[in-house]
Amino acid sequence: QEDKEKPYLRLTLLDPFTSRGVFGTGYGDQYFGSSVDYAEQYLNTDDPVPTTNEPLPLCACIDVTGAPERNAFELPPNESMHCWPLVYFARYGSSNSAGKLLLHGKDGNPLRGTVTK
Repeated sequence: QEDKEKPYLRLTLLDPFTSRGVFGTGYGDQYFGSSVDYAEQYLNTDDPVPTTNEPLPLCACIDVTGAPERNAFELPPNESMHCWPLVYFARYGSSNSAGKLLLHGKDGNPLRGTVTK
């Protein structure tokens, strides 16, 4: 049987909840990004949602907490700043890399565990 080329897998996490239930603390640190070619996490560190405020070691992390674009962001009613990474990615992040095959450490892309602000 002929070896088939593995598909390219890219994971984009938008302020992910990294616990697995009550007793699964550290789950995201251990697994999120482990089985993909490129993993990126968009993070803000000042929202009230537990286990969402730390960079993941297996991802290239983009910390958007202090992004200048946030100054013009109007928080929707009944929302917290937990929604900001989603808005940032939709408005600014996805257009920078849409359709590209990114690899950690290649062509200027950050390594896993790198935090960019």
